Amino acid sequence: MTRRVPNPSRRSWARFALFLLILVPPDPSRVAAAEPFPGYPESVRRQAIRVVESAGPGSGEALELEVRALRRAMFANAILSMNAVPDRVFDRAAREGWNRGSYESMRAITRVAPLSLPLWTWLVREDVARFRLEEFLFDVKGLLGAFRQYAPGLVGHAVWLVLFASASACWFAIWASLNLLMRALPALTLDVARLFKGLPRPEIFASGVVLAVFTAPVACGVGIAATAVFWVALSAAYLRRGELVIGGTAILLLACLFLCGGFLQAIHPVAGMARQGGWLGGEGYSYRGGSISGEGGTGLLTGEEWERMARFGRARSEMEGGNLRSAESLWTEFISEEGDSGEAYNNRGIVRVRLGKTEEGLADFEAAASLDPEGGRAQWNAYQVYLQEFRLAQASRIQPVAWAGIRSLVPFDYRAEEMTHGELVTAPLRVGDVWRSLFTVRDEWFREARRSPFHERFFRPVPGGWVTAFLAAGLAWTALWKLLSRKIWMSSVCRSCGAGTLVVRSRETTDICNACRAQIGKGIRGGEERERRGLSISLHRPYVRACSVLFPGAGALWAGKEFQAMLYGVLLSLSAGLFTVSWSAGRLGGLIGAMQTDLWRAALAVFAVLWLVVAAWGWRSFENLQLHHNVAGERL
Repeated sequence: MTRRVPNPSRRSWARFALFLLILVPPDPSRVAAAEPFPGYPESVRRQAIRVVESAGPGSGEALELEVRALRRAMFANAILSMNAVPDRVFDRAAREGWNRGSYESMRAITRVAPLSLPLWTWLVREDVARFRLEEFLFDVKGLLGAFRQYAPGLVGHAVWLVLFASASACWFAIWASLNLLMRALPALTLDVARLFKGLPRPEIFASGVVLAVFTAPVACGVGIAATAVFWVALSAAYLRRGELVIGGTAILLLACLFLCGGFLQAIHPVAGMARQGGWLGGEGYSYRGGSISGEGGTGLLTGEEWERMARFGRARSEMEGGNLRSAESLWTEFISEEGDSGEAYNNRGIVRVRLGKTEEGLADFEAAASLDPEGGRAQWNAYQVYLQEFRLAQASRIQPVAWAGIRSLVPFDYRAEEMTHGELVTAPLRVGDVWRSLFTVRDEWFREARRSPFHERFFRPVPGGWVTAFLAAGLAWTALWKLLSRKIWMSSVCRSCGAGTLVVRSRETTDICNACRAQIGKGIRGGEERERRGLSISLHRPYVRACSVLFPGAGALWAGKEFQAMLYGVLLSLSAGLFTVSWSAGRLGGLIGAMQTDLWRAALAVFAVLWLVVAAWGWRSFENLQLHHNVAGERL
């Protein structure tokens, strides 16, 4: 993508904004308004400006002519995509007030910015809004094609996914710890009240102590992750097995959150490399002069695939810069080291044809076609060279294959009938199979996690080197505390009526009291026993209902639906995580900002709907539980 953003501070990056550094590789035009599209050859830059100026409502034919002219200039300089063009057009449309009428202009621009993921995503959104099925299917293919071939955005996508997963994991831990706390609070209060037997109204003192204990970490500035572990560990003895699974999952997700901080901290230097015109800017962005160093294969980005991408990007950069002899040497070196590569043979063939080495170029095209018969580019390039050399017999022989192949290159909307000036088609930098390498857990992640802003923000005051041990201790304490509760007398609160009893065994067998099992309502006997049971029911019901509204899923936990509640918690956390990572970007404006704004609005709407649905479901589940045990009425 093409939006350039300033380097955020360490604090803002900790607030889920790091992805703006990498997900949106910078467009120099954002900081050089006096010179749009810097770094490109003058002919390309001048024509790109004409395209931006020609865009507008009702300018279809005029814009199409300018787009074709820019396309020819890009072919002449081996440029595959100018991802800054749609951003410029969208900014102009927003500034002049015709952004709602920019659909046709943006669609025409796909031909000169086929690798712009924001552009394709925006078009897909507009297709859905306008109910254009045919265009929707075409744009989805373009989006998927750009995603597969958009190597500069690979790391950005990975960072966005990690940030989304981190935010969702953090929200799930908050949701789980608060719900489990509300579930254990009545029984824990009863146990603490046992310590104040000598005082009048000991339950009041116990409530104050419990509230102070659970709010102390927040009041003292303890990180939310450390606080969540503390809450889950203290609540463990009063939970059912399904609820323990929820708490254990929350702690494990916090461990993943800590590790994600190390991943982001380790990959952060790649953003600076991209802003300096590093190897990640090989396709879709302006050439800034000078060759791309091979530093893409150092540090975090190691392995054969990363080295291959770095060498490929360096050779492509030389092609775009017009350094043909250097490009030929780099392609030759790439072929000798990487072995058979249809893309490299194709690109070296283009360089050799432009150097006047026609026969050698044709040989490279033939080698590329033999390695990738379905590729289409090499056949087309050979066809074009045959036409230029007036070898009409050879051109006629491969014309059907060349024309069919060039039309199948998604997302590049090549039209053979328009490419009549000897246009040669370059092969782009492909992503390759690097996802597994990128997400392979490394020791570096653990080292960097100790210094990441995630540690400072979520796990303080636990030292970085002790976070893993702290989380492991939290899990171990949760398990041991649960086992210990089966050997000592501890309070248990009936899920249906709220009556407290002392138990020394599994919660599943005692969390419904005998009176509720017998379905006797408020009791058979009159007097104090009846009043005490009626008071317990009258206090328990509003407590659970309030928890159901304030903490969605709490009512379902009281009703014994732990795993259904966990599923709703996951969905709620995913929508909250999506809102978190898209809200900041939505304030930036431009094409990406517009889409991120739609994204966070949709995520917020889903979150609100889920909140209401889960709250109503928890309320209803608890009511059904009480009706089942005749708590809402009296047995005659």
